[in-house]
Amino acid sequence: MAHAKPSDLADLAALLSEIRENVLLKEKSLGCFYFKSKGVLHFHVKGARRYAHVFDGENWQEIDIKPAPSVALQKKIAKQARSLLPV
Repeated sequence: MAHAKPSDLADLAALLSEIRENVLLKEKSLGCFYFKSKGVLHFHVKGARRYAHVFDGENWQEIDIKPAPSVALQKKIAKQARSLLPV
C-alpha cells in the first residue's frame, strides 16, 4: 500500500508540525516518521479515505483524517497518535 503523496498532506501543516515536536521521531520523507529504524507513523489515501497509520508497538492502528481538518482537530489527531506511539 503506497503512502500518501505530498499533495495529500498539504492541509495537514498543524498536524505534521505537532508530530515533528517529538524529538525521538525522525521524518525520513514527508509524513513518514521513524523511531530508530522502525517506521511508526505514516499516512495513506485510499479512494476518498485519508488516514494515519500508527504503530503502537504491536499492531498498526488507523486514524481517519477528514479533508481540510481544523487546526484544533489536527492537534487532537496528533495527541491521539502520540498516545499510540511506543515512544
